[in-house]
Amino acid sequence: MSVERSHEPSLAEARPAVRPATWSARLLVGWRRLRLGRKLGKLAPRTLFVRATLAIVVPAILLQLIATFVFYEALWDNVTRRLSRSVVGDIKLVVALHSEFPGEANFAWIVQRARADVRMAVEFKPDAKLPEQSRPAAFYSILERELTSALDNYLGLPYYLDPAPTDRRVLIAVQVSDGVIEFTAPLGRLYTTSSWAFVTAMVGSALVLFGLATLFVRRELQPIRKLARIADALGKGRDVADFEPEGSLEARQAGRAFLTMRERLRRQIQQRTEMLAGVSHDLRTPLTRMKLGLAMLEEGPERRELEADVLDMERMIEGYLAFARGEGDEEPVLVDVGELLEEVADGARRDGRAVRVDLSGDLSIKLRPVAMKRCLSNLVGNALRHASRVELRARRRKTAIEITVDDDGPGIPADRREDAFRPFFRLDASRNPRTGGVGLGLTIARDVVRSHGGELHLEDAPIGGLRARLRLPV
Repeated sequence: MSVERSHEPSLAEARPAVRPATWSARLLVGWRRLRLGRKLGKLAPRTLFVRATLAIVVPAILLQLIATFVFYEALWDNVTRRLSRSVVGDIKLVVALHSEFPGEANFAWIVQRARADVRMAVEFKPDAKLPEQSRPAAFYSILERELTSALDNYLGLPYYLDPAPTDRRVLIAVQVSDGVIEFTAPLGRLYTTSSWAFVTAMVGSALVLFGLATLFVRRELQPIRKLARIADALGKGRDVADFEPEGSLEARQAGRAFLTMRERLRRQIQQRTEMLAGVSHDLRTPLTRMKLGLAMLEEGPERRELEADVLDMERMIEGYLAFARGEGDEEPVLVDVGELLEEVADGARRDGRAVRVDLSGDLSIKLRPVAMKRCLSNLVGNALRHASRVELRARRRKTAIEITVDDDGPGIPADRREDAFRPFFRLDASRNPRTGGVGLGLTIARDVVRSHGGELHLEDAPIGGLRARLRLPV
């Protein structure tokens, strides 16, 4: 007879069903931790000076806080406990003497000895009763806790503890059979002033540590700040004075790497300039021979067509060389951008074109004037090639000088504006140099602007055409 057995899933069969939930939970936890880490990262200080100072100061302050906590919880707690027991012992002794030796004369002698030997003022009030005990805010948590504990454990009599001491004294009233004995003890008998000296020393050492850490970190960051200023000046195309790497090993390494990079850039520019000078000479020589050959030909349509081709070739070669040369050998000088715009506008007006200039603020900045004038002339020339009206504006912003070139032409589609900056790229598919140049105007303009550390963008103009926006960092 066969017996049917119920199928129980094995661990191997059950594992695939559990694994997806486990992995999804792990991914969810990891994602939450990542988001939390990003939020905490946004709250962190942004400057290296603050981060380095906190890295030095925060552990030291935490150590001091832990030491202070241990001091209060251990040393000061024990000292206060022992001083409270001593005060309660003196009170208990006075109460015992009053019970054993009654009489006004005897109590006067007890009061005198208590004032002289244990530094407590004692007053007896016959047939008096203790006031109702109230517990408002404690005058000092550790002191009240230890004194109350000592009175409860060692006195053995009803008492009243004044929760609001005055003149740095504590009032303790004890109920005896024939009245109330009031004891006034100075706070000096219940705690030691060395605790405040310890706290003062800890706070003072923390301030000294913070000052030393600030000076140390500031001095270590000076080479990095200097390197940043020099790198920024180099990125803006300005002259960079020689400097010696200094500071820590890492700062010196970064400084040497910067010097090596600068030398490589100089060699690259020098090699490119020398190569272009040779190319220019090699290309101009056959062009000159072609011009001489054309001059010897008879007048006719074929000669005029060849002369036009030679002129176009010469103009294109000049454009290629100007783009590759990039005016990199020109030294930056202090220039008024407004004057450059007026010169470019005057050149366009002499050709009978409508150009308006609007200037605002101090427009003085260090730049290479010939290169920048070429940049602005290219932008204005491109605008006038496709529009009838051009407006030039220059404004002084907080950190940069902003120049805009607006026209009322057809503009450039937004999806093709970035392509317009590519070398030899033309929106005009005919490739006719008379209608669209060789496709280097915007490329040269952006190259010049970026060599000054700025940026050039194309946008929609308010007057209906294209806007070229330049930002030159001050």
